[in-house]
Amino acid sequence: MDASYSHLKDFDWSLRLVLSSDKLSGLRRPLLMLKLDVVGADGVKQEKLVELSEAELDVLLAKLKKAQSLVVR
Repeated sequence: MDASYSHLKDFDWSLRLVLSSDKLSGLRRPLLMLKLDVVGADGVKQEKLVELSEAELDVLLAKLKKAQSLVVR
């Protein structure tokens, strides 16, 4: 059996400040916009856009640090 996986080809990020929404006029919430270019096993490139709040970014970074510690051993 041959295992095939997608892989991350490139990424780009930007930080944005949401000043208001249709429900709140004084929101002032930072958001991280993360664009991932993923290449599938078939060679097809897909663009994924992820929007992360500060709390979601903290969770992601903690998981990535844990994964890094497992790989570096």
